[in-house]
Amino acid sequence: MAATTLDAARVPASHQVAGSLARLRADLAADRAVREALVANYAAAVTELTGQPYSDSILEKEFADDAIARSSEAIRDIDDALVRMDAGTYGLCESCSVEIPLERLQAIPHARLCVACSSRRSGVLR
Repeated sequence: MAATTLDAARVPASHQVAGSLARLRADLAADRAVREALVANYAAAVTELTGQPYSDSILEKEFADDAIARSSEAIRDIDDALVRMDAGTYGLCESCSVEIPLERLQAIPHARLCVACSSRRSGVLR
């Protein structure tokens, strides 16, 4: 029996995303685990540095606080992406409802917006 290959250009984007959904879900879960570990490490550093009077310690604590905030936001984005997967809305732009290209989802699995809407929101296109 000969193996057949699919021409990606002939497969609808929604099917390409569906075929990659398990891999994207695994990528999101792995990223979430890494970020949870970062939050725990930075939280331990914050606890250790709290009350230290040295300027280096104060700067390190601020850095750790910022890293916790960024990682926590990323965890929320990942959780939201997993919810969208379960709801069947993953891969659709939240602004214009156009399918987000698989390449964008592979690069940014928690992407909520297509490139055009993301650019408009960030002020790149006016």
